[in-house]
Amino acid sequence: MELREKRELIEYLRAFATEERYRRIAEIAALRTRHFCVVVENLYQSHNISAILRTVECLGVQEVHIIENNFQYEISQQVALGANKWLSVYQHNQLENNTLQCLEMVKKQGYKIIATLPSENDCLLDELPIEEKTAFVFGTELDGLTQDAIAMADGFVKIPMYGFTESYNVSVSVALTMMNVCGRLRKSEINWRLSEEEQTDLELQWLKKSIKDIDRIIERYLN
Repeated sequence: MELREKRELIEYLRAFATEERYRRIAEIAALRTRHFCVVVENLYQSHNISAILRTVECLGVQEVHIIENNFQYEISQQVALGANKWLSVYQHNQLENNTLQCLEMVKKQGYKIIATLPSENDCLLDELPIEEKTAFVFGTELDGLTQDAIAMADGFVKIPMYGFTESYNVSVSVALTMMNVCGRLRKSEINWRLSEEEQTDLELQWLKKSIKDIDRIIERYLN
């Protein structure tokens, strides 16, 4: 469907939603970014992933990748509060080694891979350059990232810690990292917004999710 056709369909569907709902959809789509994305690997506690989705959605990052090599992810609606409904969530679980498939896909999309773990080549979060599109990769608190994920990383970042405990909870690590880089991004002159077509796609997608009996309504429109 061409961009013009998508806009025409949006105009038609607006009659089936409140004006306030559509205004909010358009407003949020304009604030979304794919300059950053989040990748989580082998998390075994579903509530952590759900909390991550909630945080990422609140910060306006659109894309999340979930690598399921060892554990299958099931969303906790009580924790996520429907955040997954508004995100582009990709679950990588079809191969024996989903890490390689996921990170190769992300690299082809133009992302630099930054692994979140201490390394002799790491930098502090505040010092991390944000000009390039960046995928932040997070592992489990217990085992961290796999060697495959580390080997594919283009760089490493660490979050400052000042206590005895060796690591943050992974959902807290995501929140601290993304709050820092997203805050800096939105204050910068970097072109972080989605393209017009990407924003239109999101508006259409979210509008469809906001309207009851949407399949019948679209069928009637097309016929």
